[in-house]
Amino acid sequence: MSPKSNNTPNILVVDDESQNLEIIQEYLADEVCCKPILYSDSLKAWQELETNPTTCDVILLDWMMPELDGLEMLYRIKQHPELRFTPVIMQTARTEKQDILKGLAAGAFYYLTKPYSYDELVQIIKAALDDVMRFRELEALLQNSDKSKTISTGAEFNIKNLNDADHLASVLANSCPEPDKVITGISELLINAIEHGNLQIGYKEKSQLKKQGSWREEIERRLQLPEYQDKVAEVTYSKNGKNINITITDQGSGFDWHKFLEFSPERAFDSHGRGIAMAKIMSFDEISYNEAGNQVTATIAL
Repeated sequence: MSPKSNNTPNILVVDDESQNLEIIQEYLADEVCCKPILYSDSLKAWQELETNPTTCDVILLDWMMPELDGLEMLYRIKQHPELRFTPVIMQTARTEKQDILKGLAAGAFYYLTKPYSYDELVQIIKAALDDVMRFRELEALLQNSDKSKTISTGAEFNIKNLNDADHLASVLANSCPEPDKVITGISELLINAIEHGNLQIGYKEKSQLKKQGSWREEIERRLQLPEYQDKVAEVTYSKNGKNINITITDQGSGFDWHKFLEFSPERAFDSHGRGIAMAKIMSFDEISYNEAGNQVTATIAL
């Protein structure tokens, strides 16, 4: 997927109610983070996407629409080879658990419940943009990496910071059959080991840091503190005739990983917290944790 915008990212907004489009346009008028492209006809919006898949960076999609409803359009987006990694925000008045799970299963990893505020809209769009820009950074790193530096059967590594995680994710991904498929999942698990494991940044604390835009700065600050500066995450790569296994062990006390392996309706409206479940679905054949939660193994079938 090539970059869709060199400057201001484009947000494709699809909603059959013109009043909703006007509200969204007004909300985003003063936002330099994105440029809205508005459609009231979902069928025309899909035709534009199918013809020009590099039109937008993020899609804001209403659920209930005539002709082509949001869920069906979402299915089509996730099946399209050039659109499947484009983040989709589902806006809906449907807040029943089964409806949210249906949307999550289809690939709507971001949710907005109508009616929503300006702050909610901007925060979730920025979260989606952060994720897509992160994906493109990893993709560029993968394309520019030395393809000769691959691992044949096994290797061990230690990482301390986000730069270490990025470069190791590229090396490990290049040693797998489908590098572009696994690199985001590998990166997610490596970063979790650093931020949540070694640096002890909790879920609620990360939510606040993301909201303030200071998540990366806080990681860099903690890495300099005496209690954290010597901590590393240990990574092993092993390959046999059937599988590739990547095991990551951090020096933290662990966490309750059980609820993060699947998409949760309770976290569907948060700005983060879906990375492990996304990695499980999109990158790996299996993810397993030790009981404490400070060691994870990702398996890729050969």
